[in-house]
Formats: sequence, structure tokens, C-alpha cells
Amino acid sequence: MANGSNFSDTLTQTYNAHAGTDIIATLNGVVLGNLNGISFSTTREKAPVYTLGNVDAVAFGRGKRGHAGSMIFTNFDRHALYDVQKALEGSSQELSYYAKGTDIPAGGRSTLLGTQSFEGDLSFIQGVNKTKANYSDQIPPFTITLTGQNEYGSVSVMALLGVEFINEGSGISIDDIVTETQMTFVARAIQTWRPLFGGDLKAFEPNVVGANSPLAAVRSAWAAQDQRGPSV
Repeated sequence: MANGSNFSDTLTQTYNAHAGTDIIATLNGVVLGNLNGISFSTTREKAPVYTLGNVDAVAFGRGKRGHAGSMIFTNFDRHALYDVQKALEGSSQELSYYAKGTDIPAGGRSTLLGTQSFEGDLSFIQGVNKTKANYSDQIPPFTITLTGQNEYGSVSVMALLGVEFINEGSGISIDDIVTETQMTFVARAIQTWRPLFGGDLKAFEPNVVGANSPLAAVRSAWAAQDQRGPSV
């Protein structure tokens, strides 16, 4: 029995993979239950360096790096992020922003129409207050964590840090049975896929993420699985 058990463990712990059905996405600890796809990429500027007498590049200069991606949500009877906003309402991670008194609310009218120039007049910045975001691009930076667990018990996790939405689009037609919303985003960093031996996901619970910065929370979670300690 011992040999059979070892053989079974070897099979289930070798070359594990996760399908989309094994992966759950969370936004600041709240499950994105209507997300049906996410993609991301990293690009960096690299320019060839040429010298006299050489037709080929002799080196490549390394420049800036950027992270970006897109998310596809299934629309039910509410906006794609409606439930997330409700779940985080009143918390330190509430999806709100600091609105200026001159901001135009959704469906509203600008308070500046028909007024004179306010150049040099600081009174227009009064009344700044924290309010619910009307548009996805107003949401402050957040963390998206992808957690995968297959039927063998293999657990892996990755995270997108400092995510901000920049575009949102949707549409309906007589031929569409399912309505979707697409959003594109940029991010400050990507923590790539890493196995969590033992499947301890407690470090990704909302209370822990809320108590730390997104980057510190992810690093702490990974350090807990690494006997060598955190690598900062």
C-alpha cells in the first residue's frame, strides 16, 4: 500500500495544470463571480545600438516597461462591478475617489457652463469630497489575485498589482444572447504564477489584504510558503 500511495502522490504532484474552471479571480479580496476572461501582457522598450562598420546591432538599450491587459465580464442585471462596489462599501478599500466641486456627475450638467474663467481663483477647488465612482476609470488602484486549485489539490496563485482601468465598453444587439462588458487596464507590477505548497490561502483573505498594501500582502503570502523567508 505504501508503494501504491507514493506512486499516486508522484502522479498528482507532477506537471500540474489549471484550467479556467479551476481559477477564481478576486479584486481586493472580493470574488469576481461574473468575470469570464482576463488577459495581460508586459512590454518593454528596447532599441538596437549600431556602430560604424557593423550591419547588425551590437547591443540593445533597455528602456521603460509597461503592464497592461483586458477583462471580459458577463452582464447580468447590473453593472460588471456593482457587487464589488457594494461588498467594499464603507471599508478602507472602497471603490471611491475624491471628487472636485467642478466634476460633472453622471447625467449631470457642468457647473462651469456660462461662467467666467477661474484662472488664479482657488475657490473652485473647495468642496472636495470622497464619493462613489461613476466610471470605472475613477476607481483607485487595486489588486487582482488569481487563485487556481485543481482536483488533485494543487494550488497556484498570481497577482496583478496597482491595477487601474482605462477603457470600458459594452453593447447589445438583437443577435446577442449574452451581454458582455470589456475593460482594459494598466498595472504597476505582475507577480507571476507560483505554487502554494500545502494550499494555505489564508494570507489572501480580505482582512489580511486590507491590513497591508497590496504588494506587501502578496509578498507576505509567498514568503509564508518559502522556507528561505521573504525576498524583497
